[in-house]
Amino acid sequence: AGGGGDGGGGGGGGGAKERNIHEPVYSDSLQAKIDNIGSDVELLHASEPKVRLEATTRFRRLLSIERNPPIAEVIRAGAIPRIVQLLSAHEIPALQFEAAWTLTNVASGTSEHTRVIVDLGAVPSLLKLLASPVDDVREQAVWALGNIAGDSPKCRDLVLSYGVMLPLAALLSHPSTRPSMLRNATWAVSNLLRGKPPPRRALVEPALSVLEGLVTAEDEEVLTDACWAYAYLSDALATPDETGADA
Repeated sequence: AGGGGDGGGGGGGGGAKERNIHEPVYSDSLQAKIDNIGSDVELLHASEPKVRLEATTRFRRLLSIERNPPIAEVIRAGAIPRIVQLLSAHEIPALQFEAAWTLTNVASGTSEHTRVIVDLGAVPSLLKLLASPVDDVREQAVWALGNIAGDSPKCRDLVLSYGVMLPLAALLSHPSTRPSMLRNATWAVSNLLRGKPPPRRALVEPALSVLEGLVTAEDEEVLTDACWAYAYLSDALATPDETGADA
């Protein structure tokens, strides 16, 4: 997987969850970083924006290591409620980006990990970031929402219930959308359509027109995920709403 900002290309590839890996951390320093989590939780509440940003970035880096990121340790330390709050730091887009990236990687873990951020209200906050003027912030929010939706049909339907398909469709159809965003957003749409029972038709119909354009895309990742999404959407449109999953 790649990512926004520092991190290269898009999620894509058809997997239900994708972690944004961009931080090699050697094992001899990992325990020291884990031992320092408690101090960094306190710094998330610092009055100085620079200190909050640096602390959030350290959490993001800790959860971006390639193997065995300490997601459970970060959750137990109590960092996640504050990181969810920092999604609303609209005056500091870099902080929103780091918070969204951190939550993306939390949501790449187990269903229990994903449930923590969902229960803290991260979904509506991430949805608001789809309107951010900053490309990196929008793209990382898309990735986080895609991971949440990919956890289970219940999480998928929760994300859909907030009306996420319309802003995603707008991002996908905008002529200036960058390639990595196209990949991540197409993958996220695929996650929002997959799973049994299928989602309610009314919540996913906005995807139809944009997918018709994407199935002719030249980018291989976009094309692959668009074709899968189109197949999932066909199932949803063919299923009466009363037998579909509740949103």
